[in-house]
Amino acid sequence: MRWSPLPSVTAPSMALLLLSIACGSEGATPADATTGGEDAATPPNVAGRWVSDCLPSPQADGSTQYFRLDFELTVDAWDLDYVVHGDDACEIPLVTVNIVGPYAFERPSDAVAGAWEARFGFTSKTIRPEVDGLRDFLNSLEGCGSADFETGVAQDVFATGCAGFGQYPADACAADYDLVRVEGDVLQFGARPADNDMCAPEKRPTALSPVANRRQ
Repeated sequence: MRWSPLPSVTAPSMALLLLSIACGSEGATPADATTGGEDAATPPNVAGRWVSDCLPSPQADGSTQYFRLDFELTVDAWDLDYVVHGDDACEIPLVTVNIVGPYAFERPSDAVAGAWEARFGFTSKTIRPEVDGLRDFLNSLEGCGSADFETGVAQDVFATGCAGFGQYPADACAADYDLVRVEGDVLQFGARPADNDMCAPEKRPTALSPVANRRQ
């Protein structure tokens, strides 16, 4: 089936979708969940590639879009592509958001057994519309990027932010304060709040997202 170049997307629905998937999605894992036996004094080894399943995201207009997370992590840097798709096989991309920066583990979490507190900094945040409908949607947003968007071209919005995509400007949010837990070949992050604000230590989640990112 050929995808229409004019997806039925509104600013509120797209913002809610992207708020839910920046590093995970809404939902919680119980704080007393068992872990995979990692040494509590040693941060988990997260270096490598981690990819989520193709996951549904119901929209306000009754439609469903789908997303996939794709992380590339080294010992001190992270690179995330989260891609919104128009099909349940995640083969028809609509928009790609890429976030890059340094990260560091800080201490074991008191809130979630087996998890670690970490700081994920930002050096760039780009948005690339993959279809003309998303290009037009992005260009209709105020305060999103510093130039017109073009289909297939990534624009860095780190400095300006993009409120319609739940992204704060650099001067308001230099990093996310998050949770990280590894069990076997599954990596989880914290459950993001509705306002996507994890920009200070006191905004750190206290539960895990149910999204499982699997080691490749």
